[in-house]
Amino acid sequence: MPIYLGLDCGGSSSRAMALDQSGQVIHQGQAGSANLVSTPERRLRSNLMQATRECPEADFICGCFAGLMTEHDRHRAESYLSAIYPLARVHAEPDYAAAYSASEDGTDVCVIAGTGSLVCSRINGRMVKSGGRGFILGDEGSAFHIGRGALLHYLKSPREASDAMKEYLLKHFDSLEEGAIISRLYQMPSPQSTLAKLAKALSQDAKDGRPYALEIIGSQMDSLGTVVMRHAERNFPTAKGLKITLAGGLWQNAPHYRDAITRRLEEKLPKMNLEVHRIVKPPVYGAVMLAKEMAYVN
Repeated sequence: MPIYLGLDCGGSSSRAMALDQSGQVIHQGQAGSANLVSTPERRLRSNLMQATRECPEADFICGCFAGLMTEHDRHRAESYLSAIYPLARVHAEPDYAAAYSASEDGTDVCVIAGTGSLVCSRINGRMVKSGGRGFILGDEGSAFHIGRGALLHYLKSPREASDAMKEYLLKHFDSLEEGAIISRLYQMPSPQSTLAKLAKALSQDAKDGRPYALEIIGSQMDSLGTVVMRHAERNFPTAKGLKITLAGGLWQNAPHYRDAITRRLEEKLPKMNLEVHRIVKPPVYGAVMLAKEMAYVN
């Protein structure tokens, strides 16, 4: 009986899930980051092994990796998987393929927003994407950009900070002093992930009606909405409607983010009938579904 193993390998954490032929979950594992660009190779290999520890020998494995952008990246990722399961058939995809595959049936567009952001679809069996490009060159509407905006506002007006924001700053920086915060931030191995965590505190400030928080959310969702609009115009030029699935940690933080992106999409695509849903199944489940598809491809 074949075993299908999927891995969702992100910049903050990695998850593994294995199913048998009947669809029963026979393994679930979790470990640290496995981003092909930003995670050191030794740590990446260690995290993959930790996430799959005690998993039975798999027959088909699909790893969906953050940072997979070239064929060289794909081959490198597949070599990591083969080193753990040398007898298995392995395949690597970008991490957004897992989120799309875990989306509701009939999804046209998957809008992913966590630490980073990206918009993707499957057209004629091929994944196409818009946005992304990382926190330096893109990631519009991501938790990173929202958290960065929250921190900049605090540094400009620390006396106006809410208790929720102060609590998060103390938790992640051990200080409320500007110098200490900046020093700690630049010493962190992944400052973008730390800033992304401030998005949750900002959502609380938005709930309380603080203007700066509402402005940041509005601006970032407008930018992300533009990416979705251009993606739709390019890939669905004659469509009368679109089914959109929201995936990623940002949409779980608070309804403010979900409501804001829905409003922006309705404004930017007024002639389309839009169905906007939040993903229910975890992306790692989508990676397993991709592993199952491998069994039917020669």
